[in-house]
Amino acid sequence: MDHDESERLHKEIEKLKFHNRTLLALLGELLEGQMQKPTIHEAIVVHDLSKPELQAFTQLIRDYEGDVKAFEQQAAAMGSKFTDLAVKGLLKAFMGSGMLAGKCKEILQAYGQN
Repeated sequence: MDHDESERLHKEIEKLKFHNRTLLALLGELLEGQMQKPTIHEAIVVHDLSKPELQAFTQLIRDYEGDVKAFEQQAAAMGSKFTDLAVKGLLKAFMGSGMLAGKCKEILQAYGQN
């Protein structure tokens, strides 16, 4: 694959990502009452997470031992996608799905105390 073709494919991928986010935003407006608590699938699309990123974040939640500062630092070290706002949104999505709900609630409460 030459450079021009690679560049064209990259632009197409970025366009598809944008359309995915736009469609989610539109669905959110249409189904406002139902979209108050995002599902984990919606959060993955919104934050453009890959499977390895999701697995790493899930492991980070599992490994949480009560130190929210360490959690914040480890999440930030995972990449620029993991801002405080994104992390909180992902934690809420995990809680809504029932996955690791206890740990997520504990982490979110610790965020609220800072």
